[in-house]
Amino acid sequence: MHYIHKMKREIPGGYGDNKIILMARDPHTLFSYWEVQPGVLHAAEEDIRKKGQTHYRRILRVYQTDGDMTAPTPVMDLEINDYANSWYINGVDPGRKWIIDIGLLYGSGEFFTLARSNVTITPSNRMAEVSDAEWMSPKGLYGGLSCGSDGEGIGQSSIDFPSSDSISSRMSGSSGSFVFGE
Repeated sequence: MHYIHKMKREIPGGYGDNKIILMARDPHTLFSYWEVQPGVLHAAEEDIRKKGQTHYRRILRVYQTDGDMTAPTPVMDLEINDYANSWYINGVDPGRKWIIDIGLLYGSGEFFTLARSNVTITPSNRMAEVSDAEWMSPKGLYGGLSCGSDGEGIGQSSIDFPSSDSISSRMSGSSGSFVFGE
Protein backbone atom coordinates (compact mmCIF):
# COMPACT_ATOMS: atom_id res chain seq x y z
CA MET A 1 0.00 0.00 0.00
CA HIS A 2 1.12 3.48 -0.77
CA TYR A 3 0.29 6.22 1.64
CA ILE A 4 0.03 9.78 0.48
CA HIS A 5 1.65 12.19 2.84
CA LYS A 6 -0.80 15.00 3.44
CA MET A 7 0.73 18.34 4.20
CA LYS A 8 -1.13 20.57 6.56
CA ARG A 9 -1.54 23.98 5.03
CA GLU A 10 -2.89 26.85 6.97
CA ILE A 11 -4.54 29.89 5.56
CA PRO A 12 -2.05 32.72 5.90
CA GLY A 13 -2.83 35.56 8.28
CA GLY A 14 -1.88 38.03 5.58
CA TYR A 15 -0.54 38.31 2.08
CA GLY A 16 1.96 41.15 2.44
CA ASP A 17 -0.43 43.66 0.91
CA ASN A 18 -1.35 47.08 2.17
CA LYS A 19 -4.97 47.34 1.08
CA ILE A 20 -8.56 47.61 2.15
CA ILE A 21 -11.51 45.98 0.36
CA LEU A 22 -15.06 47.30 0.55
CA MET A 23 -18.28 45.55 -0.49
CA ALA A 24 -22.00 46.06 -0.01
CA ARG A 25 -23.73 43.50 2.19
CA ASP A 26 -27.21 44.95 1.73
CA PRO A 27 -28.79 48.37 0.99
CA HIS A 28 -27.85 49.74 4.43
CA THR A 29 -24.67 47.83 5.33
CA LEU A 30 -21.12 47.73 4.00
CA PHE A 31 -18.43 45.20 4.87
CA SER A 32 -14.72 45.86 4.76
CA TYR A 33 -11.58 43.86 5.42
CA TRP A 34 -7.99 45.00 5.29
CA GLU A 35 -4.34 44.34 5.76
CA VAL A 36 -1.98 47.12 6.83
CA GLN A 37 1.72 46.34 6.71
CA PRO A 38 3.72 47.10 9.87
CA GLY A 39 6.14 49.31 7.90
CA VAL A 40 3.30 51.58 6.76
CA LEU A 41 1.95 51.83 10.30
CA HIS A 42 5.42 52.59 11.73
CA ALA A 43 5.93 55.34 9.12
CA ALA A 44 2.63 56.91 10.16
CA GLU A 45 3.55 56.70 13.85
CA GLU A 46 6.92 58.32 13.07
CA ASP A 47 5.09 61.12 11.25
CA ILE A 48 2.96 61.61 14.36
CA ARG A 49 6.05 61.94 16.57
CA LYS A 50 7.74 64.39 14.16
CA LYS A 51 4.66 66.62 14.32
CA GLY A 52 4.74 66.58 18.11
CA GLN A 53 1.56 64.55 18.42
CA THR A 54 1.25 62.03 21.20
CA HIS A 55 -2.22 60.67 20.65
CA TYR A 56 -4.00 59.04 17.71
CA ARG A 57 -6.93 56.72 17.06
CA ARG A 58 -7.35 54.08 14.35
CA ILE A 59 -10.24 55.11 12.16
CA LEU A 60 -12.31 53.88 9.25
CA ARG A 61 -13.35 57.04 7.43
CA VAL A 62 -16.45 56.45 5.29
CA TYR A 63 -16.99 58.61 2.20
CA GLN A 64 -19.92 58.96 -0.16
CA THR A 65 -18.81 59.71 -3.70
CA ASP A 66 -20.24 60.33 -7.12
CA GLY A 67 -17.32 58.46 -8.62
CA ASP A 68 -15.01 61.49 -8.57
CA MET A 69 -12.27 60.22 -6.29
CA THR A 70 -10.75 63.69 -6.00
CA ALA A 71 -13.55 65.06 -3.82
CA PRO A 72 -15.40 62.34 -1.87
CA THR A 73 -17.65 63.57 0.93
CA PRO A 74 -16.77 62.23 4.41
CA VAL A 75 -19.87 60.81 6.07
CA MET A 76 -18.62 59.21 9.29
CA ASP A 77 -15.56 58.13 11.24
CA LEU A 78 -15.61 54.78 13.01
CA GLU A 79 -13.01 54.07 15.67
CA ILE A 80 -11.61 50.55 15.42
CA ASN A 81 -9.31 48.64 17.72
CA ASP A 82 -5.72 47.68 16.92
CA TYR A 83 -6.59 44.02 16.39
CA ALA A 84 -9.53 44.38 14.00
CA ASN A 85 -9.03 43.37 10.37
CA SER A 86 -12.65 43.58 9.22
CA TRP A 87 -15.70 45.68 10.06
CA TYR A 88 -19.40 45.98 9.26
CA ILE A 89 -20.51 49.55 8.58
CA ASN A 90 -24.21 50.03 9.32
CA GLY A 91 -26.57 52.88 8.52
CA VAL A 92 -25.42 53.82 5.02
CA ASP A 93 -27.84 55.00 2.35
CA PRO A 94 -29.01 52.63 -0.40
CA GLY A 95 -28.15 53.20 -4.04
CA ARG A 96 -25.00 55.25 -3.32
CA LYS A 97 -21.30 54.94 -4.15
CA TRP A 98 -18.94 54.50 -1.20
CA ILE A 99 -15.23 54.34 -0.45
CA ILE A 100 -13.40 54.14 2.86
CA ASP A 101 -9.98 54.94 4.17
CA ILE A 102 -8.28 53.22 7.05
CA GLY A 103 -6.02 55.59 8.86
CA LEU A 104 -4.89 57.37 11.98
CA LEU A 105 -6.69 60.40 13.36
CA TYR A 106 -4.30 62.61 15.31
CA GLY A 107 -5.34 64.55 18.39
CA SER A 108 -5.04 67.72 16.26
CA GLY A 109 -7.75 66.42 13.89
CA GLU A 110 -5.35 65.61 11.04
CA PHE A 111 -6.05 62.29 9.31
CA PHE A 112 -3.22 60.10 7.97
CA THR A 113 -4.48 57.59 5.38
CA LEU A 114 -2.93 54.12 5.54
CA ALA A 115 -4.97 52.65 2.67
CA ARG A 116 -7.98 53.55 0.47
CA SER A 117 -10.61 51.07 -0.64
CA ASN A 118 -12.24 50.36 -3.95
CA VAL A 119 -15.55 52.05 -4.82
CA THR A 120 -18.67 50.01 -4.11
CA ILE A 121 -22.36 50.71 -4.62
CA THR A 122 -25.07 49.80 -2.15
CA PRO A 123 -28.09 48.25 -3.89
CA SER A 124 -31.44 49.98 -3.99
CA ASN A 125 -33.94 49.10 -1.29
CA ARG A 126 -36.85 49.24 -3.75
CA MET A 127 -38.12 47.09 -6.58
CA ALA A 128 -36.68 47.89 -9.99
CA GLU A 129 -38.78 50.40 -11.91
CA VAL A 130 -38.07 48.73 -15.24
CA SER A 131 -38.70 45.07 -15.88
CA ASP A 132 -36.88 43.15 -18.57
CA ALA A 133 -39.27 41.71 -21.17
CA GLU A 134 -36.83 38.86 -21.83
CA TRP A 135 -37.31 37.58 -18.28
CA MET A 136 -41.00 38.37 -17.81
CA SER A 137 -43.30 35.61 -16.64
CA PRO A 138 -46.32 34.96 -18.82
CA LYS A 139 -49.37 36.62 -17.30
CA GLY A 140 -51.40 34.18 -15.26
CA LEU A 141 -48.82 31.41 -15.31
CA TYR A 142 -48.22 31.57 -11.58
CA GLY A 143 -51.91 31.30 -10.80
CA GLY A 144 -52.30 28.23 -12.98
CA LEU A 145 -49.32 26.47 -11.49
CA SER A 146 -50.17 27.08 -7.86
CA CYS A 147 -53.42 25.15 -7.57
CA GLY A 148 -54.45 24.86 -3.97
CA SER A 149 -52.49 27.85 -2.72
CA ASP A 150 -55.65 29.89 -2.29
CA GLY A 151 -57.80 26.98 -1.15
CA GLU A 152 -59.21 26.23 -4.59
CA GLY A 153 -58.27 23.11 -6.45
CA ILE A 154 -57.38 21.25 -3.28
CA GLY A 155 -56.95 17.60 -4.08
CA GLN A 156 -55.92 18.20 -7.68
CA SER A 157 -52.87 16.34 -8.79
CA SER A 158 -50.09 17.37 -11.12
CA ILE A 159 -52.02 15.74 -13.96
CA ASP A 160 -54.40 18.70 -13.71
CA PHE A 161 -51.58 21.24 -14.23
CA PRO A 162 -50.87 22.39 -17.77
CA SER A 163 -48.10 20.41 -19.40
CA SER A 164 -44.77 22.04 -20.22
CA ASP A 165 -45.43 21.21 -23.91
CA SER A 166 -48.72 23.09 -23.70
CA ILE A 167 -47.03 26.11 -22.14
CA SER A 168 -44.14 26.02 -24.62
CA SER A 169 -46.43 25.81 -27.65
CA ARG A 170 -48.46 28.76 -26.43
CA MET A 171 -45.32 30.80 -25.87
CA SER A 172 -43.53 29.87 -29.11
CA GLY A 173 -45.84 31.93 -31.26
CA SER A 174 -45.43 35.03 -29.13
CA SER A 175 -42.66 37.51 -28.56
CA GLY A 176 -42.51 36.79 -24.86
CA SER A 177 -45.97 37.91 -23.79
CA PHE A 178 -48.80 35.47 -23.59
CA VAL A 179 -51.80 35.07 -21.35
CA PHE A 180 -52.13 31.72 -19.67
CA GLY A 181 -55.34 29.94 -20.60
CA GLU A 182 -55.75 31.56 -24.02
